[in-house]
Amino acid sequence: YSAKRAFSTLSWNGIPLKSDVADMENNLSLKVEWLNEDGMAIDPADLAQGKTFWGHFSVGSPSTTYRQIEEVALVQVLPAGWEIENIRLSGEDRPGWTSRWSLNREEYLDIRDDRIMWFFDLNYAQTLDFVVKLNAVTVGEFTMPPTIAEAMYNNDFQARKTWGKVTVKAK
Repeated sequence: YSAKRAFSTLSWNGIPLKSDVADMENNLSLKVEWLNEDGMAIDPADLAQGKTFWGHFSVGSPSTTYRQIEEVALVQVLPAGWEIENIRLSGEDRPGWTSRWSLNREEYLDIRDDRIMWFFDLNYAQTLDFVVKLNAVTVGEFTMPPTIAEAMYNNDFQARKTWGKVTVKAK
């Protein structure tokens, strides 16, 4: 007999089981709120198709031990029914109610189709704020991935906010 090279492919599909990921804060604080266009809190679990809203994220250094936390990444992957409205491209101004926050302190902002990522350094006892304008576009029930903040090169600094299902209902 002769030896021949063989190739195989393994694939599967299905619906993932419920995640066992939990909220966590380790030397970083993380707060997330979802706001309507007037800056009032809304429930992201139940939105109407076409609804425009804002995500507000606050990351802080609660520890008095560290002078600076370098290279922090804040990442929000969106559920499939939502999309980012990139106001940098449209030239639109943020609403006036956002002026109370410490915005535009990131060193780098990366906006993709399904996620937004902010990169920054955090000083002692400092809290920074980040906002993103969003739209509920696709009808259905979707899983909302966790919000994650972490120092990219130091596992001593992490925070996570978990979510459940979100629904976008037809107009």
